[in-house]
Amino acid sequence: MTRRHERRRGWWALIAPLVAVVGLVAASTAAAGAAATIGSDISWPQCGQSYPATPAFGIVGVTDGRPDTTNPCLVSEYRWAKASASVEFYLNTANPDLAPTAAYNYGYAAAKYAYSAANSEVKAATGHLWWLDVETGNTWSADQGANTEDIAGSIAFFRAKGVQIGLYSTQYQWGLITGGASVPSAANWVPGASSAAQATSFCAAGRSFSGGPVVMTQYTTRFDYDALCPGVSLPPALAPPTNPIASLLTSILAWLRGK
Repeated sequence: MTRRHERRRGWWALIAPLVAVVGLVAASTAAAGAAATIGSDISWPQCGQSYPATPAFGIVGVTDGRPDTTNPCLVSEYRWAKASASVEFYLNTANPDLAPTAAYNYGYAAAKYAYSAANSEVKAATGHLWWLDVETGNTWSADQGANTEDIAGSIAFFRAKGVQIGLYSTQYQWGLITGGASVPSAANWVPGASSAAQATSFCAAGRSFSGGPVVMTQYTTRFDYDALCPGVSLPPALAPPTNPIASLLTSILAWLRGK
């Protein structure tokens, strides 16, 4: 690690607590004990196949399994999701063995690419919640700090756009990729359940992989289905509305990382 990078880390340590406060998840007003709201997510694997019946909300993968690619079925899948009450997006993340500073820039650029693809293909990048898919199936560096910087770069891009974001992963995968990095300002979407009933049990705080609240879980039968956790509204409230303080902090952090 260079001395210059150590200095950036020092600034981050001072500012990170304030960023976490700005990014706290808003409380939901959903009634306790109500039946879980179930959505569904699809992406390139569903190209040329049938889609799930119209869910309560739809989540569409913008990338084609890797960063800097576009799901060839984005238009039709967005049309499917748009028939539901709410549309969300996700993008695949990765780090092709880059050093921390380059990894941060790569993550930022990957998020920008996906955002631009959604704008180009379906004119709908803004006004939707975005998830970062962090899984071991993609290429990652052995340097967990660099991988964390990569993810931070993607988060910074969306924050700068005023877009709500969350993280999709598991404790095992997040641990291997980032070493268990703490990102308390980003809510968690947790996969791995085999039924709607089990999915609800995955809403426990102990299932959080990044320190953020678990707001949604995923279970798989024929398709992937997504259950909002008890007390979470639709769409999940993952961050407060954009405000001048948040925008300023994002700009300062981006500048510091580029020094």
